[in-house]
Amino acid sequence: MNIEKIKSLAEKNQAPAIEVHSIDPNIYLIFYKDGDDIRPVLDKSNKTLRCKSRTSAFLLLRESGIVETDFVHQTAYEEMIGFAQSGQKNELRETIKL
Repeated sequence: MNIEKIKSLAEKNQAPAIEVHSIDPNIYLIFYKDGDDIRPVLDKSNKTLRCKSRTSAFLLLRESGIVETDFVHQTAYEEMIGFAQSGQKNELRETIKL
């Protein structure tokens, strides 16, 4: 699904749940919920949409009619210091009103 489709669904109050994931200090990806799965939002070239900042991702979503998103920041800190449990996610999740 691309951002235009999400905008179209938002206009009909049918937009899926949206998440913005911090992948790297300069890479933020937008995902939408598809049942129990999350899938990346695509750009006009059908490639994963990348934003260079959290703010630019939020602005894009706001312009598309999305009023709330979850921001997810995953960290490898516990893995780096040797405390990671196998298969356990270490993430900060925050609901943001746009």
